[in-house]
Amino acid sequence: MTYNWYNPNPKKLYGFNIENLNSNEQRFHAIYFLDNLTGSLLLCNKYTTNITLFSNEDLICGFLNALNLFINELKLESKEDEIQEINFKETRILYERKGRLSVIAISKKTNLAAERVILHDVMEDFYQKFEHAITNFNGIVDPSILQYKKKLENRNFDSLLRFNANK
Repeated sequence: MTYNWYNPNPKKLYGFNIENLNSNEQRFHAIYFLDNLTGSLLLCNKYTTNITLFSNEDLICGFLNALNLFINELKLESKEDEIQEINFKETRILYERKGRLSVIAISKKTNLAAERVILHDVMEDFYQKFEHAITNFNGIVDPSILQYKKKLENRNFDSLLRFNANK
């Protein structure tokens, strides 16, 4: 059975959008890299121009990690189950994890499949570059990790989609 969705108010997208990003607009409000074991912030990058939004990184990371720990406590049957996303009306929080690394993105709900591909690629790239520093994290963020922020600031995420489409 298929469903056709009719939007009576085309100015409201109800969270279903759609690849209509301007060239200057980013898919994500912010991306956070956390040590899963301690909940410590390794690195974050904000893409929003709203300075007051996401101003306390430690508070946000603590909450996002605590939420993940809370969900882990609710597991009844599967030990492998973990939080993947949290949806709001116009915003989505996506989780990716590898080893001790959790990468969490707060997105503008443009396209879930695209956001997942991008976040997974960013996580894999970060983990590959800093696997030793992540697995041996002792509470002190390696300075080389902080240099990765420049790459995040200059990254064209849509190019990751084109690259993956060609694979």
